[in-house]
Amino acid sequence: SKVHPLHLEYFRFCGRVIALALMHKVQVGIVFDRTFFLQLAGNPITLEDIRDADPHLYKSCKQILDMDSDFIDSDALGLTFVREVEELGHRKAVELCLGGKNIVVNSKNRAKYVDLLIKDRFVTSISEQVSHFSKGFADILSCSKLQQFFFQGLEPEDLDYMLRGSEDAISVEDWKAHTEYNGYKETDIQISWFWEVCTSAIV
Repeated sequence: SKVHPLHLEYFRFCGRVIALALMHKVQVGIVFDRTFFLQLAGNPITLEDIRDADPHLYKSCKQILDMDSDFIDSDALGLTFVREVEELGHRKAVELCLGGKNIVVNSKNRAKYVDLLIKDRFVTSISEQVSHFSKGFADILSCSKLQQFFFQGLEPEDLDYMLRGSEDAISVEDWKAHTEYNGYKETDIQISWFWEVCTSAIV
């Protein structure tokens, strides 16, 4: 929260914790929102990326894009290139571009309006927080440039797996099917004991 004077330092601290968890292969039981992950990778955020993060905004943007051209050109929605935000209990209007309050949304510029709306909501409004998280991450693992390459080489699901683990049940039979014994046989008594211990521990 911006109320706390050290809130940005908390984001930097979180970046360090996550980097340490990845470095030491420790699962911390969390997952990153897709939009946050994309920012760490330096990738743009599209409408489909916000489907889970903000279902209401996603639905509204879809409706604007799919709306009949004549209807939206009639200015029935009364939309301009402005986003209303609430900060510290007060609502204020934020222009999505220079002179945005005087630009009416129509069928020709609605795609740009949606793009700017998403950018302001998921990028611009939290850029400081993301920047400080990135700095904290880079304090431990890499510089900011290499950090982007790291996240670009992953899918969000890959990072989720490293930070939270898999929700799939452990299958001893699957382990057996992919085990190389290197000098031992599956029928050796020691191997049988090993699988018995694994099975009892999981159950």
